[in-house]
Amino acid sequence: MSDLARRLQRLEDLADLHALKARYTACADAKYTPARQLAPGAALRAAAQGQADCFTPDAMWEAGDGFGGHITGRAALAEWFARPPWRFALHLYAAPEFTLEEDRAQGLWRLWQVATPAQGDEAVLLLGITHETYRRMPDGQWLISGMRFEQTHIAPLGAEARAALAPALPHES
Repeated sequence: MSDLARRLQRLEDLADLHALKARYTACADAKYTPARQLAPGAALRAAAQGQADCFTPDAMWEAGDGFGGHITGRAALAEWFARPPWRFALHLYAAPEFTLEEDRAQGLWRLWQVATPAQGDEAVLLLGITHETYRRMPDGQWLISGMRFEQTHIAPLGAEARAALAPALPHES
């Protein structure tokens, strides 16, 4: 492969990895309605499956207590994603760093997430770093083969954020 072809392939691979993360994030956020509530059954399951489809069949997930712990496999991830610890969440992944080696890659992303826990109504800001591994599948598609969260911090956002992000539940009206 010529130098120019290698450079072009690297750019295409980086674009594909960004698109994969965008798809993962869109599916994660699709689990919640515009009214900032958990989506109803079928919509929730479809979004959770879309999120899981961003992973290889044998993917590994490593997060702290309350965030799934250790999970192996796409099917188990789909089950976890369908039972989020949030009533509402909006994710922003930024500042990626990548290392590419042919059909494997590693990435680091910084996460900002505004959320309302499933149990409670205090809006929080979750900050963290994800370390990810990727594998190019035989069809050429990149998928996540591992995701590990670290330096996860949760901070309450206060009364104004609660009012904006956690509208009154039907039983509170």
